[in-house]
Amino acid sequence: MKSKARVIKALNHEEPDRVPAGEWGVDHDIVEKVIGHPTFWRAKANTTKALWDGRRDEVVESFKEDIVDLVEKLDHDLVPVHLVPPADYQPPEIEKTGPNSWEEPNGRVWKYSEGNDAILPVDEPMPEIENEEGLVEYFENNVVPRCGFRIESKSSGDYDLELDDESRLELIDYVVDKVGGEKFVFARGFEEAVGSPDPLFYSEFESISLFFGINSEEYLKAIFKRPELAKRAMRLYSKLARRMTEIFIDAGVDGVMPQGDFADGTGPMINPKSIREIFYPSMEEICEIGHDRGVKVLTHNCGNNWKLLDLFVEAGFDAWQSIEVKSAGMDLDKLVEEYGEELTFWGGIDLNTLVSGEPDQVRESVRESLEVAGPGGGLILGTSNSVAYGSNYDNYMTALETLRKHGNYPIK
Repeated sequence: MKSKARVIKALNHEEPDRVPAGEWGVDHDIVEKVIGHPTFWRAKANTTKALWDGRRDEVVESFKEDIVDLVEKLDHDLVPVHLVPPADYQPPEIEKTGPNSWEEPNGRVWKYSEGNDAILPVDEPMPEIENEEGLVEYFENNVVPRCGFRIESKSSGDYDLELDDESRLELIDYVVDKVGGEKFVFARGFEEAVGSPDPLFYSEFESISLFFGINSEEYLKAIFKRPELAKRAMRLYSKLARRMTEIFIDAGVDGVMPQGDFADGTGPMINPKSIREIFYPSMEEICEIGHDRGVKVLTHNCGNNWKLLDLFVEAGFDAWQSIEVKSAGMDLDKLVEEYGEELTFWGGIDLNTLVSGEPDQVRESVRESLEVAGPGGGLILGTSNSVAYGSNYDNYMTALETLRKHGNYPIK
């Protein structure tokens, strides 16, 4: 059975030949051990520096070749893709302000994060948006171009939006052409944040930062204190998300995967009522567009999501990825019992065990996941988040080996 058919059966809650496997992300230290040479694929800090040095074409070529090489060598069934900087990408002027910090002339500050080996934008000056009129003006003049779009026309408050440069689709076009007939290709995260903050985010929750600031305190304050303005901001942003969904589908992907991360390990970071009022309409719209166009819609949402699962189901997501059984109390038995007929679960490899556990613990974790969630379909094996920087290579190979040995149907 081809990988694509295997994944689609799992998403339809049918049993394929075996449980499919894949990852939302595999960081570069593991990628390099698999493919045998350095890569820019999820080499976040090195990618940022290379883009700042004007090496866009080198970065994108590595993305294209190395993700295909990776999924083929790991025999993954799913392949993630995303936008890339345009062919004429002009890097920002960067001044090094400390051993691990940089700043742009516009005041945007970047810092190195050792935990995930990334250089991240951590602060930038933002205008104080006072009312809806100012919000719309800021959306049209700043958010739209920052996200790689241009406004072709505007009518009755709606927009005809197009990408500013088709070369942003270079990675997607390449992967669809190379492995799209065999593998399940999905556009992940709606994000492009590897060195260029343009666009900075294509996610559900963090998208508010495009209007109110990338510091979480700023956009959380907007949600709490100015909910109507935050709601209007999300409605504007959803026009970009909607158009991006259409563009991804036109490019030939099999699925789209926005991300939310509305929760941490203890529960939602904001009131679920606010999530429903501000973010839910866009989530539902993306699901409707995807399903109308014949593709699957998946969501990446870390944390303890018990209070949000009904919302995910109502929105229409086909699958939920980033199931943190141990670190966020998302018990797989209970999930299958309560939501197994409505959501496909993408997980089963505990990240903490992957990073610091023993091979026998990995085998036990994977076997338990297969036995609990595998029967009847509805399971895609992957990590509880991503194969994050610092993961144990041998443990990950053990997880995949366990799948090959025990993941064939019928699950025993």
